[in-house]
Amino acid sequence: MMGEHYSISKNSFDVFRFAKRDVDKIALVTEGGGQRGVFTAGVLDSFLQANFNPFDLLIGTSAGSLNLASYICGHKGHAYRIIDQVTRSPDFFKLSRFLLTGEGMDLDWLIDKTESDIPLNWKVGKEHLNTKQVLAVAAHATNFETKYFDLSTTNWKDILRASCAIPALHKQPVIMDDKRWLDGGLTTPIPVQAAYDRGFRHIVVIRTVPVDFKENHDWLISLAKMTKNNTLDHMAAMLVTHEENYRKTQAFLANPPDDVIIYEISPNRSLQSKVLGSTKKQLDADYHHGKEVGKLFLETIAPKLNLAHLSQERFLVKTREAHFTDEAKQQEYNDQIDVIWNNKKCGEVLGVERIPLKWINVNPNDKKQTLVIVNGRNESYWKYKEAILELSQYFNIYAYDHRGQGESGRMTQDHELGHVDDFHDYVMDLYIFMERVVRPNLERECFMLSHSMGAAVMTQYLSTFDHPVKASAATSPMFGVYISGRAHGFKKQTLNLLDVLASKPNYALGQSHFKKVQYKDNVLTHSEARYKLFLDLFLEKPNLRLGGPSTHWITESIRAGKKCIANAHKVKIPILILQAGDDLVVSNVAQAEFHEKCHTSHLEPIAGAYHDMLIEKDTYRDIAINKLLDFYTSDYRYY
Repeated sequence: MMGEHYSISKNSFDVFRFAKRDVDKIALVTEGGGQRGVFTAGVLDSFLQANFNPFDLLIGTSAGSLNLASYICGHKGHAYRIIDQVTRSPDFFKLSRFLLTGEGMDLDWLIDKTESDIPLNWKVGKEHLNTKQVLAVAAHATNFETKYFDLSTTNWKDILRASCAIPALHKQPVIMDDKRWLDGGLTTPIPVQAAYDRGFRHIVVIRTVPVDFKENHDWLISLAKMTKNNTLDHMAAMLVTHEENYRKTQAFLANPPDDVIIYEISPNRSLQSKVLGSTKKQLDADYHHGKEVGKLFLETIAPKLNLAHLSQERFLVKTREAHFTDEAKQQEYNDQIDVIWNNKKCGEVLGVERIPLKWINVNPNDKKQTLVIVNGRNESYWKYKEAILELSQYFNIYAYDHRGQGESGRMTQDHELGHVDDFHDYVMDLYIFMERVVRPNLERECFMLSHSMGAAVMTQYLSTFDHPVKASAATSPMFGVYISGRAHGFKKQTLNLLDVLASKPNYALGQSHFKKVQYKDNVLTHSEARYKLFLDLFLEKPNLRLGGPSTHWITESIRAGKKCIANAHKVKIPILILQAGDDLVVSNVAQAEFHEKCHTSHLEPIAGAYHDMLIEKDTYRDIAINKLLDFYTSDYRYY
């Protein structure tokens, strides 16, 4: 029995026999080929257009490594511009000059262009390199040892030069670690075996020749014939090495091990472009061919790869559940959070009817972009310590506690009664906080993140007031309360009646003072470790405790949800809704109604997650964190 191989090209029918399957992790491998790498550039630009980069490991050889550099930096069109504008320039390579003087490619000049005229965005690249491994392949010039260099923001220029130094064509030696390196395609033309050896069993391979290509790169033979000096024997040895490795790779791709699935993306014809000396017309034809095949992969194979359980990390997720169960790791977490928490700024602003609202500002990394957190019912910014540790890597964080909970002022004599006189007071409080605390201190863009009840507050704020918020996100937004089955209508009628009859704020039917709910009975999270932290917070800080809501709070919240839906069309900025698939607190049906009426919303369900996904198991929380950060840093093209 052997593994599976699927060919993705314009004329291939393999895509129709591919069945849906789970994927734990996935690798991307890119072949070289000089200017023929423009085909790969087209494929990867289709991926970038679709914001598709689930790969944990990326390995490239020669021009394939240059393509990966553009891809990891999020640069749609960058690799094409380098190939078209730089590699076609006589400053880079001129055949007549090479034949007359032996002067070959100027890789130094090419790489310098990726730093000056057509620069790579290493700010984005660095974020990706925190969570993905990118390897560029080079070969030792003497003993043909293969080396996989880990691309980084500090030595990327040397690594790319080494990976692209075509034998005979590149005269200036590339020296690293006191060794001379040549084009990685010499020993490893398609580094698929390297991905397999690193534990990957789902491997996407982008070729620059058709899948049934049998011959080796004849350009090396031509170069050997043109080389009229003492290096001919060495060139012959390199050719033998290359031929042998190419045959081995072809055999691996055609007959993969029984635990491997190969997704081979390739042109359905020989490309028009060459290693060097291609015309713009040839490059354009191959680039668009690559884009078409890339779209074919996205439309046929990608939807059947069940990647939902992957972290899909474009960003560095700093904390794991193990930080709260392992003593040593817990101390590491405590040290990290204490540094930022002990240096937070604290303040107070007076809300409606002069109720004091406590707020904090956390910015340990001196970030210029601002993120405002609007928390849910029975919450405090103290609960968001872990989330703030994650998000403060990218943002200047502001958070505050709503009236009637957390560290802010109460409105009833019973400190633990969850009550509000008018839901719009929450909305006005947010407006006051934004105008008096946040807005005067903004330096760059302002974003907003809300949860549950906080999402209803945020949405009404966005639809009512002039504001500085560029984009907003909501986890499990409360646009309706979850009431199961037939009891829905009866419970709403009962609540309305009890609210009318109540002479003063009191607990709703079945509600009471703060009670410790056991983990097995909770509907907030699947993470026992994070749930314990949530409970311990109330046990250690009794002033933060809140019991059940008043009858009036529930009726006000139901009205607020309806108002959010009715005014959804008035929200003019992008809003991301992260919907918990197994939410038993708020109504997912109401979220769908809001999404239907809001012209700027984007709803992303996270299957299996409970209501509080920012304190969920890593499985769900990683997805949520990365979807949030990806949203805040995107161009919002789907609006």
